Amino acid sequence: MTSMIAVTSAPVAASPNTVDAPLPAHTAIYDVIRRGSKIGEIHVSLAPDERGVWHFATETVATARLARMLRVSAEESAHFVWEEDRIRMLTYRQVTRGPTRSRFWQHELDWREGLSRTQTYDGDYLIELEDEMLDPLTLRLQLAVALHDPDQRGEDLTFRVLERTEIEDQQFLFQAREQLELDLGCFDSLRMQRFRREGSSRNYDSWHSEAFLWMPLRIVQIEDGREELDVRLTETSIDLSGNCEATH
Repeated sequence: MTSMIAVTSAPVAASPNTVDAPLPAHTAIYDVIRRGSKIGEIHVSLAPDERGVWHFATETVATARLARMLRVSAEESAHFVWEEDRIRMLTYRQVTRGPTRSRFWQHELDWREGLSRTQTYDGDYLIELEDEMLDPLTLRLQLAVALHDPDQRGEDLTFRVLERTEIEDQQFLFQAREQLELDLGCFDSLRMQRFRREGSSRNYDSWHSEAFLWMPLRIVQIEDGREELDVRLTETSIDLSGNCEATH
């Protein structure tokens, strides 16, 4: 498996000192809960380099004893640049490791040629690019930017997403305005449903609040009508103080 780097044929980015990015650099930690028991943590980081290329990365670390013994883990990462309030993809990488099988896929984008050179566990591909497409990870950031606009809160939103071998429509469907209670506090939030396609394991509900700059505070995956995974924000470098409204 080759490592991912920001491609030289991508658009030239401005220095982060001269561009106000729509979202700040930060770190975050989420607990991963399965049927009431914590089984892992997701560690998240978002930061620019000196060229203005941003790196967004998540690492899922097992905390349950059996999962640690089996060395179950997952990683996602993306490089991109901001073009005003839009993300321009540069690279994307996903790796999942399990006791019997590991899978990976990664995209390296050449915007001059209009192609992604894609490597996957079952072969290599050339995929034609589209201007405003995202990857599954930066999709979260672009949704947060969209929700900064009050006119888009409460609306169903559609994005073009580069998955493993093709670009497809994916939606965030507005569900409700709810107050969300976490160990970190209580938040007025929007509940959205990410819909990829019927039966997809990556359909989920997520809660977003202005306090966390509209990034996800909680993600719940439903399988066969029941809650399978519950991912909850437990720590972040973003100051949430003063943004909690208690319900009691």
